[in-house]
Amino acid sequence: MSRMHLCQRLSRVLRCRSPIGVVTTAAWVMLAGGAFGQGDDARFSSWPKVEAASETKAYKEAMGGGGAFDATARGFLEQIALPQLQLEANRSTIERIRKRLREFLLGGIANEKSADEATKTVASFMESLATKDDVDPVVRVNAMLLIGELQSPDRKPWPPAAATLAQAVANANLPKAVRIAACVGLAKHVETAKSVVEEQQRVAGIAVPAILGILKEPTTPETVVENDWMASRCLTMLALLGPMKPATAEEIVRILNDASRSINVRVRAAAALAAAANLESKVDATALIQSIRGLAVLSLERDTAAADTLLLDRQFGGGVGQPLPGAAGIISSDDTGTYGASAGPIGQPAAAQMIPREVCRRAAWRLAVLADAIVSEDAKRGLALLVGDIPPTANALSQSLRRAAMNLDAVPAEATLRQALANLTPPAAAGQNP
Repeated sequence: MSRMHLCQRLSRVLRCRSPIGVVTTAAWVMLAGGAFGQGDDARFSSWPKVEAASETKAYKEAMGGGGAFDATARGFLEQIALPQLQLEANRSTIERIRKRLREFLLGGIANEKSADEATKTVASFMESLATKDDVDPVVRVNAMLLIGELQSPDRKPWPPAAATLAQAVANANLPKAVRIAACVGLAKHVETAKSVVEEQQRVAGIAVPAILGILKEPTTPETVVENDWMASRCLTMLALLGPMKPATAEEIVRILNDASRSINVRVRAAAALAAAANLESKVDATALIQSIRGLAVLSLERDTAAADTLLLDRQFGGGVGQPLPGAAGIISSDDTGTYGASAGPIGQPAAAQMIPREVCRRAAWRLAVLADAIVSEDAKRGLALLVGDIPPTANALSQSLRRAAMNLDAVPAEATLRQALANLTPPAAAGQNP
């Protein structure tokens, strides 16, 4: 379409439309004629300029006034607003841009059908960005995060997004960072659905297959950090998705007993079983309680063994030791590396305190979770309930783990951790690997 013809059409519009209609129809004509786009109009070269544009005002007024989500509105989103996420000019503020795309473009839409259509358009556009190999990684991650942040008019997660997120979670061809972003969004759907049985079942049907795919995915030294994070997040989700089917429970039991898995993942597997396994799940609760005891002892043994190795290295090898990798990180491997010295609250010199406070607090968390996995403090939850009457030995083990966790939390020191291990290890079994 020539510029002359375009001007003639706009002239006719100006003579017959209201002010809002003039702007909206003009935008439609320009979009249809390809008169502007992200690449050739400086008015749309950054997000602040887009917010101030007349096309944006027309979109907001039309949607806020109950208008239909038509070709004009769709074209505005797809050709002007949504591409802003990938512009280099917005890169330093991409997180804010992501938030504004949802709040500014989807907020205040009066027509429910229009709101749903606009949200579908955003979801589809962001999925295309997140799954394209030639798109900048930070853009792909933020696009997937935006899908997880989409909301219905009631401000709950937008239900159709769950399937998109689950598909991304299970897609081994996507970068781990994008899949992690999908996990974050899927967890929001799971959390929201937990209190409504019908919704819980719907989300479970979507999420559980993807979660099992993650849990079965092979882990390599290069992917252990990301895989452990995703597995932990998925196990946390499983605990909120209602009763476990036998096949699901069998996979979680396998992870609990898998020595190649990190301690934290195995601890979360125990928590998931305690939260969601029932009699129909067909688990051997007695055997699982023994597995939990062994895991608790093993976790403390690894902490003390790392400290002993460091002490020997300092005494005879002249080593200085290294801090535990990722002690404060959200995505970290939790079973590797050596410990650095850390002054404790019991007055030991820094050089003699081989186990850092962070490791002691992590041990306290593990023991507390494992205690509740056997039987909660109020005796209303836990694997021991599947046996029938709670066995005295299971109750005693749970209390012992909980007491050790409380002691470590109150005094996060090496001596406290070593005492916890001594209390959990029968004298006859001392020195044996459970």
